[in-house]
Amino acid sequence: MAATIGHAAVVIGLAVSLFAAAASVLAGRSGDPLLATVGRRSVYIAWGLSLAACAAMVSALLGHDFSVLYVARNNATTTPPFYSFISLWAALEGSILFWTFLLTGWSSLLLYRYRRDHAALMPWATATLALVAAFFFAVMTWPSDPFVTVTPVTAEGNGPNALLQNHPFMGLHPPLLYVGYTGLALPFALTVAGLVTRRFDAAWLRVIRRWTLGPWIFLTAGITAGAWWSYEVLGWGGYWAWDPVENAALLPWLTATAFIHSAIVAERGRSLRTWTAILVVTTFVLTLLGTFLTRSGVIESVHSFTQSAIGAWFLGGVLIALVSGTALIVWRLPDLAGSGAPPPLVSRESAFLLNNLLFSGLAFAVLFGTLYPLVAEALGGDRVSVGAPWFDRVSAPFFAALLFLLGVGPALPWGEVSWPALRDRFVLPAIVGVAAIVGGVVLGVGGAASLLTLGLAGFSGAILVGEVARAVRGRARASGEGPLRATWGVATRNRRRYGGYLAHVGVLVAAVAVAVSATQAVDATAVLAPGESAHVADYTVTHRDLVREPLASDPRVFETRAELDVAGPQGGSVSPALRDYPNSVVPIATPSVLTSATEDLYLTLLAYDTASDTVTLRLFVNPLVVWIWIGGAIVVIGAAFAIWPGRRTDTVVADPVVADA
Repeated sequence: MAATIGHAAVVIGLAVSLFAAAASVLAGRSGDPLLATVGRRSVYIAWGLSLAACAAMVSALLGHDFSVLYVARNNATTTPPFYSFISLWAALEGSILFWTFLLTGWSSLLLYRYRRDHAALMPWATATLALVAAFFFAVMTWPSDPFVTVTPVTAEGNGPNALLQNHPFMGLHPPLLYVGYTGLALPFALTVAGLVTRRFDAAWLRVIRRWTLGPWIFLTAGITAGAWWSYEVLGWGGYWAWDPVENAALLPWLTATAFIHSAIVAERGRSLRTWTAILVVTTFVLTLLGTFLTRSGVIESVHSFTQSAIGAWFLGGVLIALVSGTALIVWRLPDLAGSGAPPPLVSRESAFLLNNLLFSGLAFAVLFGTLYPLVAEALGGDRVSVGAPWFDRVSAPFFAALLFLLGVGPALPWGEVSWPALRDRFVLPAIVGVAAIVGGVVLGVGGAASLLTLGLAGFSGAILVGEVARAVRGRARASGEGPLRATWGVATRNRRRYGGYLAHVGVLVAAVAVAVSATQAVDATAVLAPGESAHVADYTVTHRDLVREPLASDPRVFETRAELDVAGPQGGSVSPALRDYPNSVVPIATPSVLTSATEDLYLTLLAYDTASDTVTLRLFVNPLVVWIWIGGAIVVIGAAFAIWPGRRTDTVVADPVVADA
């Protein structure tokens, strides 16, 4: 029953989406408001159909309906309800279904918001979104049907991928990424509409920027949660390995970030409008490319899905989006091209331009490193590898320059700036940056990269604090308000500017934590019999017992755990483990992590000997890791504050003192 309902919803969803696209194109050409309404409401119906299909799949998963092939492959009678539910996005077909639900949901939200506005533009945005939805419905109709049935029906299923049921973060990390990915179809559709109708003015750019920031927030949260998941689940002691699928999430984030900054200049009637349109198209294309890399089976990754027939479909979708988007930009190039003299070398405009070049250059470098092994293997047959050391070396200069601009850009005025103004704004931050480096040396931080990051973070952070303090003092003098009330008044008067500042602070916090944790970590390997101890940094770890037993939540999973006592800055009992899942040929590590504000003690069970109860442990002392997650949260809060509706949401700020940063 669930398979019949779900498959019918998918097929009807394809037909409705194609109808919505056709009606919207006709509405765009004729200006008929009735056709525009029909197209918009058809997208609502497509969302309802995707919801029905998702509900059918969830019902099958929770009911362990093994007549559905997807359920038989990714569920078992012993799978806990939570993991049964989130198995909706745990494998290829279900993830496409969930993706379509989110895409049509985002589309419905946008179209409902502007149902009475932008009558000439919205039909073309509707048509674009409907065609994208039709593509995903078509993928589920033919090469990746989530509702294929099997006979005879097995009595037991395989269960979810072992890695994806070993930690509840599976319920957070993928949905956040998917919400971000799918939402980036909105700025693409709005850009297509603007190009078709020859409207790319400041008001329209503000709309596009706002609907980019929303998905960008979720994508940022998803990337942060993914790093946290990798750290807590995979047992290797790290959080970012430049895995191809990690890179696939990072790429659209980089270009979307570049667009968000580029649009600020474009909104002010200056240059970069062509560049802004290119960034929007590129971001959407990269979301499709990331989906291709993740779901085609062309790469090997703990994140990727198995070999499937959808690779050619998504590669075709990438090419269509790239060619059509490029053609539209070339067609409207005379309308997009800016005019007038180039901006002064030292100005906020130039800082934004350099910012864009750095983000784009970094995105190209990551894309090259990700795709090069695939291209080399396809052309020569030899398998090559581009590992984390290459990405670290190539990306480090980009990140350093971006940290510098993160503070400099907001402090520079629009237009030409005098040397005294530069001196007044940057001398004290430069002193703070040098002091941060000296402080790092005194505290024992080693390595040029770590010290440079500390210096740049101190420099940029001091600039941001100075900008806020200057505005607060001005408001306090003018209004007589106290410091807290004046700060809140300044922030709410221009949410975009000061929300952006807060997001920048989050980036600085995370950057310092990454630099220190990546270069100052201490690790050791120890083989311990019961009663023996190992020492790492200021910690003593004592092996107490080796326990083997099935999990209470899933008796099919057998857990072997080392029960350890820890003495040191953080003390207590921990139990790193290896879990044997019936559908995994290798045990899955379950590390134990003791976290504080200054460092983590991270312990992983590598191996054990049941005859002697001896265990082999990997022990890490990772400084400041928790501040990576805190920094990511600050970025998300700052960006959310920036787009939160306020009194000045839809106005273009002309005053350079309060113009958006």
